[in-house]
Amino acid sequence: MAKKELVTKVWIEEGCIVCDACETTAPDVFEVLDDTCIIRPEALSAEFTKPRTEAIVDAAEECPVDVIKFDIVTVEAKELAAAAPDGATLALAEAAVGDVAAKAQTDGLDEAVPAAPSKSPEKPAVAAKAPESKAKPVPAGEPDPAIQALLRAATARGGNAGILRRTESLPAGVAAWRRKPPRDLPPDAKQARILEEARKAGKDPNLQRREFIGGAALAVGWTALGIGVGVSAGPAFGRFMMPNVLEEPDPRIRVGKIQKYAEMAPGDVNEDYKPQGIWMIRQEGRVAALNIICTHLGCIPNWLANDRKFKCPCHGSGYQPDGINFEGPTPRPLERFRIFLEEGQIVVDKSKKYQYELGQWDLPGSYLEV
Repeated sequence: MAKKELVTKVWIEEGCIVCDACETTAPDVFEVLDDTCIIRPEALSAEFTKPRTEAIVDAAEECPVDVIKFDIVTVEAKELAAAAPDGATLALAEAAVGDVAAKAQTDGLDEAVPAAPSKSPEKPAVAAKAPESKAKPVPAGEPDPAIQALLRAATARGGNAGILRRTESLPAGVAAWRRKPPRDLPPDAKQARILEEARKAGKDPNLQRREFIGGAALAVGWTALGIGVGVSAGPAFGRFMMPNVLEEPDPRIRVGKIQKYAEMAPGDVNEDYKPQGIWMIRQEGRVAALNIICTHLGCIPNWLANDRKFKCPCHGSGYQPDGINFEGPTPRPLERFRIFLEEGQIVVDKSKKYQYELGQWDLPGSYLEV
């Protein structure tokens, strides 16, 4: 007897990053709020979740932080009609299977029985036994795969309702990113913004012409202003406006005394200097400085203290407390900065980096002993 697995209960654990993937995949089960995601009240019933098993499983697989959980029950094929969204759908599938099997038997019978005249009208010719069909028979009661594929395509990612809803409004997190200037975006989002602007320019041929004319007019104006300033203010002011040396910020950052980090337990992470791009981590007998940039596409992961891991919100890459990657698409561990003592203070030099895959984490300067 054919069997099938159905979802009887679904819930969301702590750690949701409000990425909107679950509501897009199963909008009648999940609802994304401003700061978290919840299960819709009607989806708390097993009779409601069983027909939506495939959408719930897809939503759990697409969740970048694996917080969607569910219970599974295995049922016989005769019980599937009760779990189907529409009983007519299963009946239609069974009818289609029956038609295919009947056609296969009829075709085989036609080929096996030769056309021969009957010797007497009272004795009809006895047909030879039809050979067994070589095609694999479809188990009785199991829906036709073609019909199931058609149903999945029609309801995938929320169907028309999900598509229309996404075109009407954007999630709060996505809208916030779209309002930020390019300089405040991570590298992958910045590249996407550049491509979007390039596509807009390609669709509007007059845009490039207007930008060229505006830029030329602006250049002429600034040239005239420069000539006027040069004549009136003299060479001293011109030298002031055009310095010979460009100053860059000091890559060395003081992060406190070593006693501060010696008191941390092994595996703990200090985020006081995350705005400067540094995580201070405590290991057994060592202290190190991690670069907070994800090695996949340059996003900034979050430190999840309860889960004891770094988790990237962009594509789901995960790192252990020491910076070693263990999940997601990231190809290598986080990088470490050079660290040393100066006048009793720990100094992190961001101009020098150490990579695990090159065997540099055991080199002097990649850590401090405590």
